Amino acid sequence: MHNLSIIPNRLPIVCVGSALLVFASLVTAHADDVKVAQSNNRLVTIVTLGDSITKGVRPGVTAEQTFAALVEKGLLQKGVKTRVVNVGIGGERTDQALKRLEQVIQLPTATNQPAASQNSTAAEIPVVAHTQPDIVTVMYGTNDSYVDKGATASRITVEEYRSNLQKIVAELLRRGILPVLMTEPRWSEAAALNGVGENPNIRLEPYIVACRETAALWRVPLIDHFATWTNAGVAGTNLHEWTTDGCHPNPTGHQKLAELMLPVLQRAVGPELKMRQKLLAGETVKVACFGDSVTGVYYHTGSRRAYTDMLGIALRQLAPQAKIEMLNAGISGNTTVNALSRIDRDVLNAKPDLVTVMFGLNDMTRVPLETYRDNLKLIVQKCQAAGSEVILATPNNVITTTDRPTEKLIQYCDVIRQVGSELNIPVCDVYRELEALREQAAMDWRLLMSDAIHPNMAGHKRIATCLAQAITGLRPAIENVPVPTNPVEKTLKLLSDGKPVRILAMPPYDQLITPTLRTFYPDAMIQVDAWPTENQTLAEIEQFAKARVRALKPDLVLIAVPRSARSDGEEAFVSSFAWVMNWSLNFGPPTWDVVVVHPTVTDKTSEDLKRDELIRRLVFAQDLSLIDRPANSTATTNELLLEWFRQFTKR
Repeated sequence: MHNLSIIPNRLPIVCVGSALLVFASLVTAHADDVKVAQSNNRLVTIVTLGDSITKGVRPGVTAEQTFAALVEKGLLQKGVKTRVVNVGIGGERTDQALKRLEQVIQLPTATNQPAASQNSTAAEIPVVAHTQPDIVTVMYGTNDSYVDKGATASRITVEEYRSNLQKIVAELLRRGILPVLMTEPRWSEAAALNGVGENPNIRLEPYIVACRETAALWRVPLIDHFATWTNAGVAGTNLHEWTTDGCHPNPTGHQKLAELMLPVLQRAVGPELKMRQKLLAGETVKVACFGDSVTGVYYHTGSRRAYTDMLGIALRQLAPQAKIEMLNAGISGNTTVNALSRIDRDVLNAKPDLVTVMFGLNDMTRVPLETYRDNLKLIVQKCQAAGSEVILATPNNVITTTDRPTEKLIQYCDVIRQVGSELNIPVCDVYRELEALREQAAMDWRLLMSDAIHPNMAGHKRIATCLAQAITGLRPAIENVPVPTNPVEKTLKLLSDGKPVRILAMPPYDQLITPTLRTFYPDAMIQVDAWPTENQTLAEIEQFAKARVRALKPDLVLIAVPRSARSDGEEAFVSSFAWVMNWSLNFGPPTWDVVVVHPTVTDKTSEDLKRDELIRRLVFAQDLSLIDRPANSTATTNELLLEWFRQFTKR
């Protein structure tokens, strides 16, 4: 796992804690990087996850006196529309929290009354349904580290605690939920001894260190209650007077926790973009996406569209009444140096309301960090001077190569976060969200990548989702946006106009495609070049694609990788199959059509259903069309091919 940061894009806040209900503490500098978007008519939902310290309610402490309730009240008084949902459970450890995490983040439909308090200000706030929180505070360690009577070791080891905590963080991040880690408050010196006769702080301290290190690793906010309470004790405070029993905070202790949390959470919510208000008001908004080859339209996403297009779809989904104009200003190979030379011509002359800025994958190969930092600041300043708002985005994570090692990319992502914090502008942390996905589901992440550097269209949909959430505070659902409607439009237009077409096809389609097309265009002039696959490995088919397709410049490419084309394992198959598609596409915007045919069209039986499904995922992820055999179909190969082309012809 690698160091990451993500910007809170959603609005709800959840607190996960241990034996007490605590929602405040010291924060690292990384908290400033987090700007959670607010939308009209919806609440920022904060969930507090933890143990009995988070739960808070006990003899001497009412629900209204817990830190969760105090945080909600404090944010409402500061004008932040907020509800805090307290899900602390007494005695809980991180391993138990992991088991219920899925349940915790699927919040029920809200009423028009915040969960923790009943004041008149909160009652006037309209609340809408949320399917997940925006922020989850996570506070554990007291129970994980405790040594019971008769035992000699903590309930779980510090390494188990660290692993559990990292899994919780990654699971939240990959869903677009911001985790805010909190260390537990310090036990008082007069607290009851543990099972081996020690003050519980002795066993707790290594777990506190692990919590701090996890926050630093993932670049998420840290609220360090333990350090604050320790410093207060050193300064002369009797910490027992902040608790009911030396461990659980009393009303005074909860107030101390809330006081520490409020500024951190308010910074996490951040200011509202004017562009968001225009969206919700149904006005015309123009968004420019400024970047390199990941932003532009190139082979890795099927050569027809990229995340700019997906972001437009996402924004229309979230604000259907708005009139949205999207501008793709991505150019392959560009660094921030190139960006500054063309920003006026390619971006600012269009007078966008919002500019998203994503550079770094090329800068890391040839632009020094300090120059990169200065360039980012200048880009932001130019946009703001022209009247455009700005969102900075970290680049996607990559498969480490010599030119682009992950460790170096992390440094450039850190600069983006620092510039965002310094200039008080939102940062959409694409890197952190995708790295969290890789941590939790490595193959799912791999299938978002077209090559070592570039995401495919499935990856671009994740980027667009992250950006849409940063802009609106809402998480769109665009993963199933279909491929473009007519994948053979160019070919059929040539045939309709009576012009010749040249087709490159793998067997048996090199023999079948001409009679199929002449069913609709009897006089068609068709030249077919055969793409040999017999006795070829998938890697050899990939090399043919690299050497021949772009040089040939055909009008249509039919990819039909046979089942006999083997590879050395799943990763090799994914890489080579993706590159067969990549090399079959034009480098930039399309000049020919590309279609993939599934092996079931020629061979209905298969002993590898997993591989068959993997091919479907890869083709869809590339934003290409697939000729496939419908379930339970007994049609011949010829019949399936004919019916597939028939849907795009008028004959």
